[in-house]
Amino acid sequence: MPHSSVATFLLLLVLQSLSSTAYSLPSRNRTHLQLPNFLPAHCIRITNPTPPGLKPTNCESLAALKCSGIPAVGPERLRRDQWVWNEVEDCAIGVYFPETATPPTESKCLQVLGQIIDRCAMRSQYNAGAVNVGVWPDFEQEGTPIEEGEVIQVKDFTSLAEFIAGFTKPVVQVPHPLVKALNRAIELRSLHNDWSRTQQSSIESDDAHSYFLGILERTREVLRPRMPVVDDSISGTFASLSVAAGRPNTQSAESAGNIFDHLKLEEPTQAFLDAPEVVQANHGRPSNEPRYEAEVVQSPEEKYLAARCLFQDIRNIRSFIRALWANYRDHQVDLVAASITTNTAVDLVRGLERDFTQQYPDIAGYEEISHLFYAVQCVHRGHHPNYKERADDHFNFKMYDIAEESMLPTYIILSSLQGVISPVHALVYKPGHFGNRDKRTTWAQKSAREKFQDDKLVLLEGFPDLHLLATTSKQKPLAEDDFLRGIRDMQPDRDIPLWLVFAAQCFLDTQHVLEHELDRGYADLKRTATTIKTTIEENLDFHTSLRVTNWPKENDFVMKEMISVIDQWVLKDLLAERARKLRKNLGVPQQERFRLLRQYPLLCGIFIFALKSRFQEMGITFVNAWGSVMYTAHLYNAVRQEKLLKTTWKDMEFVIMMQSPEILFVGNVPSNIEEYFKRFLLSVGYSATAFASNRRTNIGPKASARGPRSLKELGHVDKIFGDRYCNNAAAVALTWKSIQALVDAKIEIDSEDEDEAQEGASSDAKQTASGTLVRRSSHCGASIPTLGFLEDLANALHAEQVEMSIDNFLLHRTCWQLLRQVNIACKPKLLEIYGGGYLEKENQLPFVVGYIFMAATQTKQVANLLLPRRTEEVTSQLLATAGGAVEKYVKTKSTGDTVVRMLRREYGYNLDFGELDDLVSR
Repeated sequence: MPHSSVATFLLLLVLQSLSSTAYSLPSRNRTHLQLPNFLPAHCIRITNPTPPGLKPTNCESLAALKCSGIPAVGPERLRRDQWVWNEVEDCAIGVYFPETATPPTESKCLQVLGQIIDRCAMRSQYNAGAVNVGVWPDFEQEGTPIEEGEVIQVKDFTSLAEFIAGFTKPVVQVPHPLVKALNRAIELRSLHNDWSRTQQSSIESDDAHSYFLGILERTREVLRPRMPVVDDSISGTFASLSVAAGRPNTQSAESAGNIFDHLKLEEPTQAFLDAPEVVQANHGRPSNEPRYEAEVVQSPEEKYLAARCLFQDIRNIRSFIRALWANYRDHQVDLVAASITTNTAVDLVRGLERDFTQQYPDIAGYEEISHLFYAVQCVHRGHHPNYKERADDHFNFKMYDIAEESMLPTYIILSSLQGVISPVHALVYKPGHFGNRDKRTTWAQKSAREKFQDDKLVLLEGFPDLHLLATTSKQKPLAEDDFLRGIRDMQPDRDIPLWLVFAAQCFLDTQHVLEHELDRGYADLKRTATTIKTTIEENLDFHTSLRVTNWPKENDFVMKEMISVIDQWVLKDLLAERARKLRKNLGVPQQERFRLLRQYPLLCGIFIFALKSRFQEMGITFVNAWGSVMYTAHLYNAVRQEKLLKTTWKDMEFVIMMQSPEILFVGNVPSNIEEYFKRFLLSVGYSATAFASNRRTNIGPKASARGPRSLKELGHVDKIFGDRYCNNAAAVALTWKSIQALVDAKIEIDSEDEDEAQEGASSDAKQTASGTLVRRSSHCGASIPTLGFLEDLANALHAEQVEMSIDNFLLHRTCWQLLRQVNIACKPKLLEIYGGGYLEKENQLPFVVGYIFMAATQTKQVANLLLPRRTEEVTSQLLATAGGAVEKYVKTKSTGDTVVRMLRREYGYNLDFGELDDLVSR
């Protein structure tokens, strides 16, 4: 592991210590040249005009001259609060004395200026420096400081650690990530050190490596009293570089930790959820505060260790991804969760590669990075990296485990495919030309050569379809992953990036894990697409002549377009149709229908995500336009509260649970007739001030400026990735702000979770409206372990698939049919109280609920919303009659749980209604 992360943590702890006491980082009018352990010199480059430089020999003479003169002139004659430059040939040193600083002694002055010479004069990019100056002051002559960032050298680690350990106001506790970074760096270097002693390496190289190791060990010993007790040993990780397919590296997964492990669980109030965005204060580093960075040692050993750490991290991610797909195979994880998480892992590996190449800019592309790791490992095993058992071998199969660890076989195949890409010719593969896959044995049973051959055949068969889909479409696919995007950018003369090799490896790993279950992904996609298409078509038929102002006929185009998308990308084999003529001309047999989708469950998963996300957005918009679900929910709640029902309407209970009473009822669940009517009017969009106790009796409720309330789109995590997969936008930037929805997501927690057994934990676990638990981070500055993030992402996506699968169109039709039955039952009494104008058109059915409630109150009229009553009678008879109609409707097997049965039949989601009454407080 490169030591840069260790230096970063050490420096952050120093800054934390300084910022918590009077010893804050110096500002323009304040410095601390005489701190017991001052921070290292800070180097800058100054332009306009540029000083003559910092030649070490000349600067040493100038420093001696300058420091010897300080006592001679006396403190009162020192120029204060400004830079004083002293220049000789090839050297310019500036000294800054604040107003209140005690003049340094000659020895102190030499020590300070000597640090500038040691640190800054040896680097051509710097031409000035200072110690403990946090904000650069005005210059005596015109000049612009350009901050390059101070380099913290390896030898400074111990002094920084001593500063931290000796600081007591307050005592600084070393965080777990620093302990983990130190342990990993020391153990990895120790393993390498032991091995290098057995090799014919240079004495100078061994000494340098031992020196680094000694610095790290000393740093750990100094900080040990401030460390938590952790076990982050990686010996087991490096004992074997071969990880069985489908089996995660459990030790690494456990040590990665989970940022949510020690967080309390709390439910946000509706007021909090509806609150406007808060502009956060900028707690970052001021633009003119010094920047520090770790010294980057560019030795071959450092580059190898960095490459080894990189491939170790990638291996752990691969192990997690394989385990995730094994859970999908075993029906434990939803396809969408596995697919989105896998593609997000590709984004994370892209970030790892970017960090590596930024640290070592002379190394670019997969080939150069992997060679650092693979070649050394071959030598370690006693093999030459270029040895081949057979003349036509692509690599040394005796080193297959190391080659597979670094994804070398996948790169070799991908590189050969890149060589045949042409801008004018489509790629066509003739099945069987290079042999046929042997599916009689599992992946684990195959030999190294058989595994390589199988991977080659898989990519040879799949790549032409992937390339056709990525490059020749007149429009982009329904949704696309990073593998497709990487293939689109492949050209014979371009380097293949590491992240693209990883994406191809995930494509292969998925096949290794799923094997005979591979085409289940397309079956899931087809079932989802067919279900969505069917309900949209039924909804269009249902509303052939039934219209409402809020949903004009032109809006149906959105639903018809959805049907067209499903037909084009899921139910018809678009790729086969495009390739049919080409294959016929070449005399190549026609390919199996839907071959790519049957081979690529990840693509099926993101297709499902895109379809469900669009479907939910469309459905919520539709039911809000008609008001059918919300106002029927008000009626159902009223008849249940009044004990007029003996049967639970499962569909409506499910909706209340998922949307929350706060959304549906504008607050908690109403429990009396006055509240039923009041909440109904608030939902319709009438002001709460109209219900104040001191309002004038002759003034009815008035319309609210906020307008009608509406149901909300569900799926917190869906909002993170919606634009990425629904609109084929750029990759999601995994910043804290972008993943805040994940932190706030409703993540299902097992009832037997150990946290609930801890004292007070169960009382902190408050149920949300959807029956899941909200986890909120204690602070937004925490770093998230990679595997912990991927695990929480998969859990959140899996938990949200139920709510993302709700058929709001089916729910609308069910509610509308219920309102029809209620109107038929109540019509005689409604005509008696309000006259025939209460329902001029069927699209006014939701207002029947308001008329039923108003009949049981003293209210005579609601502005232009509800007609005035013709009688003075206040009666709850209408509510009782409506209760009978609701009871009769929900008792019918085909109507009372239509939506719930659809979720079970089409998606396999079995909802436990035994606990439903507890989840929705009545």
